Amino acid sequence: MRELFRRLRQGRFRYAILIRVLIYKNEILHNLNVFRKRFPKIGIAPVLKSNAYGHGLLQVARLLDAESLPFFCVDSFFEALILRNEGIQSSLLIIGYTPLENVLANKLKNVAFAVISLEELERFVHSIRDKTRIHLKLDTGMHRHGILPEEIPEAINILKRNPRIILEGVYSHLADADTENSKHAELQIVQWNEAVAQFKKEFPNTSYFHLGATAGSRYSSQVEANVLRIGIGLYGISLGPEHLDLHPALEMKTRVTSLRTLQAGESVGYNATFTAKVKTEIASIPAGYTEGIDRRLSNKGTVTIRGVGCPIVGRVSMNITSIDISAAPVVRLDDEVTVISKEKGAPNSIERMAELCNTISYDLLVHIPQHLRREVI
Repeated sequence: MRELFRRLRQGRFRYAILIRVLIYKNEILHNLNVFRKRFPKIGIAPVLKSNAYGHGLLQVARLLDAESLPFFCVDSFFEALILRNEGIQSSLLIIGYTPLENVLANKLKNVAFAVISLEELERFVHSIRDKTRIHLKLDTGMHRHGILPEEIPEAINILKRNPRIILEGVYSHLADADTENSKHAELQIVQWNEAVAQFKKEFPNTSYFHLGATAGSRYSSQVEANVLRIGIGLYGISLGPEHLDLHPALEMKTRVTSLRTLQAGESVGYNATFTAKVKTEIASIPAGYTEGIDRRLSNKGTVTIRGVGCPIVGRVSMNITSIDISAAPVVRLDDEVTVISKEKGAPNSIERMAELCNTISYDLLVHIPQHLRREVI
């Protein structure tokens, strides 16, 4: 019924979309299967936090809901509410901090909560009255959240005081997994394996142990774990020295909305940061830093028209970006422009854009605003 009303509403308010964010179903499933084949004895838990790394929380969850995965990782109770409200059935792990009042009021089924400190665990023990599944985070060296190694005996004693708390999982996170031959990662793995032995002895029915994420997947043979959390790799971005056959799954497209000619000496955009040296054909597109074209791409980035690279010229504005179309074939109003390409070698791939901005792909992907509709194709 919900889907029927949604379609009726869309039909009533149909309009032409200026900016399209395309999510490629086959690429996401391909990436998932790359990890499944690479690690056949380990469960794969997709990470859907931060709007599925910009790819659309609900859209990606729908793609994966029938894949029989151990659980989905989300960051907040709010994200869990969205997924359950839209009929997603897979088990969920809320991997970020959840206020105790939300845990106590929870009516969602098949949801587990991360517990990220000894103090929080004490609160749970004193307050939980209904069966509640948790994943206990261990601090093996990241030093943001987690139970310290010397606190593990106390944590075990606390857990045993309240049988309504079900230790479904134990987890941690590697701080330096994307550095080749990382001593930091090796020390964390030693700490982790020792801790897992303690928990397996005291809680033999614990279902899940997970340490690695995309970059840490290459350590899987050294790690006592039965689940691998996959975030950025699910969306086609490789990390670290291991090169997997991953395919980016997102493209952003828009259209040409203005055409003009700059004469030599004329400038375009705020602060006149670009001045034409020769006669230059310029187009504008209805996307700027609000729509995810990072301002650091001003006078550096590229978009493509019919496969031809067109440099960004002048400042990227809030909702407008100017491009030099002099090298492109004849460009007309409303011609399609690819802002973000899913082709790895393209000058406007997300990885190339991140390099130009001196940042990481995550940073750019999660800043593609949620109000831009994701289309799964």
